[in-house]
Amino acid sequence: MALISLVISAAALVGVLISLVYQSRQTRYSREENMRAHHRELLGMVIQDPSLRVCWGGTMDGLPEEKARQITFANMIVSWWQSSYVVKDVTDGQLSLNLESFFRGEIGREYWALSRTGWRDLAEATRSARKKRFVEIVDAKYESAVTPRS
Repeated sequence: MALISLVISAAALVGVLISLVYQSRQTRYSREENMRAHHRELLGMVIQDPSLRVCWGGTMDGLPEEKARQITFANMIVSWWQSSYVVKDVTDGQLSLNLESFFRGEIGREYWALSRTGWRDLAEATRSARKKRFVEIVDAKYESAVTPRS
């Protein structure tokens, strides 16, 4: 009888631990999505009011207005893909297909050329293997798009 109670207690404890791990992961995903939503909101404000762009600093200084808006929108696209990839809504294959199309366009290539160092730095600073893998895939697809074929 004591053995049965011990097994039931152990199973209940394992169930609680699994639940806590799942809740922790969901909380982290929710927090990250909340941050990305704020990022999208800020970028949307910049698209609507270009005078705010100087607040971000650097990489788009000197670009024509239309190009800067397009680059900002490309940032929103890549950020969305990263979010989807991190939570495993998108596979490596799906991401690769999206990127092949993205990098066929001039804006996609220009965006990554301007921002890849920042994405790499962020990936290196994170403990997330998925975020690091995301940047590796994007970088590889970019290199494939800009490397002349013989």
